[in-house]
Formats: sequence, structure tokens, C-alpha cells
Amino acid sequence: MSGPETELSRCRLAAASMAVLMLFATCRSARAQERVVHAPQHDVDGFVRAGPGRAIVLPADHGSHPETRTEWWYVTGPLRGPDGELFGFQATWFRRALVAQIDPDRSPLAVRDVMLFHGALTDVAAGTLRFGESTSRAYPPWAGASTDGLAVHLFEQRLIDATGEGHQAELAMDLDGVRLQLSLDLDSSSVLLHGREPGLSIKGDAPGQASWYYTLPAIAVSGHLTRPGREPLPVSGRAWLDHEFGSSSLAEDQVGWDWFATVLDDGTELMAYQLRLEDGSPAATSSLSLRRPGEQPTHIDHEGFEIVPTGSWTSPRSGAEYPAGWKLRIPDHQLNLRVTPHVPDQELVTDSTGVTYWEGLCRFEGDLAGLPVLGDGYVELVGYAGSIADRFGTQAPGEAHPTKR
Repeated sequence: MSGPETELSRCRLAAASMAVLMLFATCRSARAQERVVHAPQHDVDGFVRAGPGRAIVLPADHGSHPETRTEWWYVTGPLRGPDGELFGFQATWFRRALVAQIDPDRSPLAVRDVMLFHGALTDVAAGTLRFGESTSRAYPPWAGASTDGLAVHLFEQRLIDATGEGHQAELAMDLDGVRLQLSLDLDSSSVLLHGREPGLSIKGDAPGQASWYYTLPAIAVSGHLTRPGREPLPVSGRAWLDHEFGSSSLAEDQVGWDWFATVLDDGTELMAYQLRLEDGSPAATSSLSLRRPGEQPTHIDHEGFEIVPTGSWTSPRSGAEYPAGWKLRIPDHQLNLRVTPHVPDQELVTDSTGVTYWEGLCRFEGDLAGLPVLGDGYVELVGYAGSIADRFGTQAPGEAHPTKR
């Protein structure tokens, strides 16, 4: 981050950076169409809490929601080169509001929003992962997120609607000289709304302990991967785009979560998250979204699915022991999957958030209603390198105190 900053701004930036991942577990019309919000409830700091009665409207909701405290845009997926080379990529842009409104009497340098970026590239053949991160105040030359459609950037890392109509987007990220540039066909995938009330993902029992959450699960992508000393490599595949926004914090007994997302070769789309309690059991608010081709999405509560680790991997950096392989079962839908990391070491040790987590490309393979299915997707594991509750406590995100990792 560059440019003049007051000491207060720097402290608040640190606090926001440390807290931004809290929303991971709490958390279709013309572009000008107004978003529908019924009787919004605000927290004590003036941010809107996620609650029932709000419709997801696309492409308008691809834009930023400054009325909420935290949101992110998250793109992952497998990529293939011309000779079958397999890569996995993750690109996540976070927006974190420090205050609901800036006092007009404060300095023009006062910070309302902080932007963060996490990006990673897995090279399956080499068995390696490259990770990069950036942080900045939301200031247009450096970083920002538009409220008018999809346009989020942090320095050279960007995800921008190329048409202005929600049809095509451009993604670019640079990880210390390794550059990925992709075109995303947003029209190639219908929206998947998560939660028992579609679009509202409940994470706890407290008021507003939820997020508005939707996915475009099967976006056609193509572009180039450029590595030092090599010619640009054409790559293509299908990506998963998540957008989530809200203002809540973790429940007191939630120490972390396991998140799974894939599109199988028969077109079945699946997203599951399992919030882990202190005793290791899944929280009752864990859930799964399933959509078979040609069918409506199905919301499945935590009793309706099972995720069982089948192996483990210990990080040589953090010393954390992560699950490495799982059985994922949905008995009522006759779905049985084996989930296996393509590369064991896909751990991300971050400075921007102070959170160490595992985020990686995995193989999903098994049977659905007696027929074989397979696919690639992503798994995220948080809380194994230290409880999120220990890291942040149970205060509201805006009350987190900066500490050193």
C-alpha cells in the first residue's frame, strides 16, 4: 500500500485485514434495476444485516454492497493447457468496511473500506502452489469495488465486466511474475442460490448471523498463463464464481469450517460447507446445495449429508494437520463421492488477514444413482492452524483488534 495515511487509518486497516475472513462462515434483470430489500435490519454500527425477504437480482448484485460490512468475489477452477496440462486457480477480492459512513468533517484521507486480494495457482504436474496477496484502502487509482455492476480491482488484480451488461468479464492476476488472464462467459451458467430461502445462507442463531450468497457454478473461461522465461500458454476450463455479502460474525463455539464445491461431468452442481464446533462435530447450520441438470436446486440440512476425512497432511510451515481426502455422501440422493487433493500442499499462509488456511484443487469421483461421475473442484479448510474463535474472539468484525501473527 502506498500514499499518505494517518496512524488511525493504518490501525483500522490492520484491524480490517485481520477480520475480513470472518464472513466466510457468516457470511435477473437490467443493470439499472433496483435491488429489492424488505425491512432491512441494521447492526449497532449501522450496517445492514443479512435477513429474509431480499431477492438476488442479476446482474445488479454482481456489484458491491457498501451497506454491508464485508463481501467478497471468489473465482476458482481447473484449467487445461493444449497438451492436457492441469492447473487450478483461485482469485478472491475482499471488501471490508470500517465504518458505515465517513464523517464529513474528517480528513479526505479517512478510510471507509479496505480491499484485499488472495490469489493462488496450483501446477499439478510440478506439484507446486504459488500464492500472492495485496492490501489497500479503497481509493480508485489503487483499489475499489463498483456498486454499478461487476468491477472490482486491487492494483493489477482485477475482475471487471467487459460488456457492462453482465455477459462477459475479464480476470487478471499477477503472482510475482506469473500472470493469468482469463475471459469469463457469465451467460454460460445459471445462478445457484444457496440457503433454505434461496440466496440467504444461515450460519448461526443470532440476528443477522447469515449472508446473502449466490454462485455462477459453471462459467466457461479461456485465456493465457504467462510464466517467466516461457511463452504464454493457452488455457481453458470452467470456473466457479461465488459472491457473498453480509455483516455478521462467527458464533462463539465455531472454530472453523470445511467448504466443498464442484461441477460433475454429468452437470450436477454441489456446494457444501461444514461449520466445525469446538468438539469437532458439525454445527446444525452446516448445509449443502445440490442441483441436478434440468432440476431446481435442493437445500440439504446438516443431517442429510456426511463428510468423513480419509487421510491427513501436516504442513511443514505452520505445523497444522489438515484432512487430506474425504468421503462425501448424500444418502437420499444416492450420491457417494471420494474427494482427493491433486496436490497435498495447497496451504496459504497470509499476512493480509493473519489467517493460515488450506485452499486447493481436488478430484471428485464416485457414483450418483448408480452411475459413475467425476469432476474437479475446490476445497477450503479453515481453523486447523488455530481456531478462528481464538484468532478473533467472538466480537463483531468491526471490533477486532490488530495483533501480530
